[in-house]
Amino acid sequence: MKSVIMLAALFTLCLSQTMAQKETKNFSVGFGLEAGAPTGAMSELYDFATGLTIRFSFHAGPGFITLTTGAIGYAPKTLVGVKGKAGLEIPVRAGYKYIIGHHFFVMGEAGYSEFKTYFGENGEIASVSNGSFVAAPSLGVQFNAFEIGVRYNIVFSNGGGGLFAARLGFNF
Repeated sequence: MKSVIMLAALFTLCLSQTMAQKETKNFSVGFGLEAGAPTGAMSELYDFATGLTIRFSFHAGPGFITLTTGAIGYAPKTLVGVKGKAGLEIPVRAGYKYIIGHHFFVMGEAGYSEFKTYFGENGEIASVSNGSFVAAPSLGVQFNAFEIGVRYNIVFSNGGGGLFAARLGFNF
């Protein structure tokens, strides 16, 4: 019975126009669950990545100026004879989300990302930090307050690589 009530509540929220990110709204905040697969040099060390992001959006023209930040954790691969090193990325990206029609969008963001690698050393947890310029083109669809998008996060550093990710978001 609880699941039926939860589904009804979720359905009602999906149909609600009051919390939607739409062109008449000047400001919105959105939270998103992200999951993805590392590419390039990062794919040699990490299997997958998951995280939570927050996006601030300000209405400007036919779309929104965006500011996105959050935390994305990287799960290390299991390599024979090598200790795994978990990673944590803290991105800060600004960009523009252009609305096409009523539901589709394309977005480009650029910014800086701090990447921290955690590993065990002499019974202690140690870490190393690296920072890099990042760019993130994405596209997606939104229905009222919900948003689903895909993004390729390009990392401009010595090793290069990136993250191909999906985001399931909810905008207030």
